[in-house]
Amino acid sequence: MPATVTCDPPGISCVFSDGSQAAFTLDDPPCPLLARDLLDGLARLIHPHGTVDAAATAQAYVLGLKLMTRALAGRGFTGGAGQLTRAMTAEYLMGAGPAWEGYARGLLR
Repeated sequence: MPATVTCDPPGISCVFSDGSQAAFTLDDPPCPLLARDLLDGLARLIHPHGTVDAAATAQAYVLGLKLMTRALAGRGFTGGAGQLTRAMTAEYLMGAGPAWEGYARGLLR
């Protein structure tokens, strides 16, 4: 299994094509439902399902996930990815900057 989402604490454990492994946890995410959905999205991006095939890249996605959940929670959002409106998503993406926008789009895809 290339990536496994964990629940307590929320996080993800990854195995990459070269056999290396990495694990990332989210300590008390401000938006737990959204964090879980985004972790599921990240699991789908890990090789062989997607193109993420290195711990540093996975770590960058995790940081993007943390930034997104903090920003949306700061605006009062408490739901999962399915409850994000186009307006909320666009507002976040426009303010996130080009690099973080790319990570967020990948996680939401």
